[in-house]
Amino acid sequence: MVTAMRFRRVAGGAGAGAARRPAGLLRLVCLAVLAWSVVGPAWADIVMTDAAGREVRLERPATRIVTNESLILLSLALIDPDPVARLAGWAAPQRVDRGIYDAFRRRFPAIDRIPVVGAVVPSNVSMEALLSVQPDLFVVRIWQPGWDDLARQLEAAGVPVLFLDGPSTATRSPADATAFSIELLGKAIGREEQAGAFAEFVRSRYRMVAERLAGTAERPKVLMDVHAGALCCYTPGRGNRITQDLQLAGGHNIGSDFVAGYDGQLSTEYVLGAEPDVYIGTGSPHLAAQGGLALGGGIDAASARASLRAVLGRNLLGELAAVREGRAFAVSHQLAISALSVLAFECFATWSHPDLFADLDPAETLAEINRRFLAVPVEGTFWIGLKDEAGGARP
Repeated sequence: MVTAMRFRRVAGGAGAGAARRPAGLLRLVCLAVLAWSVVGPAWADIVMTDAAGREVRLERPATRIVTNESLILLSLALIDPDPVARLAGWAAPQRVDRGIYDAFRRRFPAIDRIPVVGAVVPSNVSMEALLSVQPDLFVVRIWQPGWDDLARQLEAAGVPVLFLDGPSTATRSPADATAFSIELLGKAIGREEQAGAFAEFVRSRYRMVAERLAGTAERPKVLMDVHAGALCCYTPGRGNRITQDLQLAGGHNIGSDFVAGYDGQLSTEYVLGAEPDVYIGTGSPHLAAQGGLALGGGIDAASARASLRAVLGRNLLGELAAVREGRAFAVSHQLAISALSVLAFECFATWSHPDLFADLDPAETLAEINRRFLAVPVEGTFWIGLKDEAGGARP
């Protein structure tokens, strides 16, 4: 009706020749409307069921993502050639390994201009700050109680919310959790093919380890010492993905016998009494300033090994047979909790069953990930052994 009225006004004031031109235009408009009604818009709604079991709908692929966890940078980099451009805001950018952050900055200087909004924990989030950067999607990479309430508020304001992690870790294995979250993210940004390729890569690495472990009853006792440093020993509990990865890799986290939840503290007396077969600490570059276990992007193997030796010289850890006999190792904490956790998983397998996985080299796996997937290759020392021949992590 509006188009017809406009046509009559033009035709009434310009004669027959002018009338024919709008009539032709009208026919084109009608054909376009008819075509749209048949095939729909260029992007039909994207419908997903996220890790919390919620249905999420997007009108088009997300281009302005805000997230509660800066480590989503690595997830995006696995499937998007310009991951920084999609981030309209993030929380706690310091959680990204500084060496990795610097590598991304050299390729994408705009990373320094990503607004810091929100928080890892929902109780610290400001709705006004989140909405100020005009997101078209809010992504929760780490679930915490309270995110559901915030999700309802954001969705009421017109911002869809996607949970890559849910309230229960028991419903999915670490392999499925990593693959599922990447596939969700890929669908949300219109990169399903790339996400599917990485998801299958991850599943294939876990399948290979599981097939070799079939029929192997031995499960070495492992002391997992996260953020290793001045205190002994903070450990992941039964509900922690690191514990689950270790179990799938053929080891047993002795801390999970004591800590039922996500993580907790072990006493030195408990550790010495348990007499673990293997010691594994997790560390980060920022721990160097605190005398802790420092490894990650931009750190050389000699420095990483020296920090491991320093940590093992405290809290009577040197009295453990695992340490005296050289079965002591370290892995990047960020690696273990990121979309690249398959590398930590492979390390756990080689350290728990060195004979069974003598030909498994996580460095080769990282090299393949760098070559096939990552927009910015990650380089540094992300795992190390106490013995010279046990470590090595540069791609």
